[in-house]
Amino acid sequence: MKETTNLKLVPRKNLFRLVLFPKRMKKSEKEIIAAKNEFYRALTPFQKCLFEHRVLVFIKNHQFIGKNLKVTREMELLIAATAIMLSFGLDRYLYLSFDYILIYPDIFYSQLSKEEHKGEANPKYKVIVFSWKHFLEGFEDATDNLNLGIHELTHGLHFSFLKYRNYTSRRFISKYNELLEFLTDKKEQKKIIASKYFRDYAFENQYEFLSVLVEHFFETPHEFYRKHPKIYNYLRDMFNLDTRVVFKD
Repeated sequence: MKETTNLKLVPRKNLFRLVLFPKRMKKSEKEIIAAKNEFYRALTPFQKCLFEHRVLVFIKNHQFIGKNLKVTREMELLIAATAIMLSFGLDRYLYLSFDYILIYPDIFYSQLSKEEHKGEANPKYKVIVFSWKHFLEGFEDATDNLNLGIHELTHGLHFSFLKYRNYTSRRFISKYNELLEFLTDKKEQKKIIASKYFRDYAFENQYEFLSVLVEHFFETPHEFYRKHPKIYNYLRDMFNLDTRVVFKD
């Protein structure tokens, strides 16, 4: 387990909208999140209060549906906490392109791709799908750069920002487009391939590329910065968050 320190956000004017009456989380609910989510444990008391409020708002704004299993409060809390972790540095944090979170006990057959999957984000049907078994496995090793929750919820955030445009989403998409333009440089491409830091699945398309980058951004930020500092800084600007200060090297 990584050591943690208090989270520091990249400064930005009017980062958070004022929450006069934040929703309050039960102690037992906080303990469920703290047991799995190291990011949450690193927050200050004020930041935890804001994080908890956002988690409860996320749950209220999404319908959680179980397929061959019963949805538990733990499922709602851990999925919502992962979503809010990704968007915590942003003043717009809801995944507006998605209404449903569908949870299977294990690998499922996708009607979209006609293949078996561990997770899927489908903006057409407004649903993000998880294998609960593999969602939990993503938290077993916090440094392997494999986290199903982070991966699929990055898709969810990305699709939402592509559809619903405001200052936050425009800045996010603009910075990502700058990153893609930067990566047209042949030297950078060779450097990425030579490092073997990102798994091959990252190069399927630009959507998978972003999700894989974000897994690394939250799980091994120091190694990410050492190997690819310019790419790391694009992610830092996109998410308004420097994850290197969350976890000690």
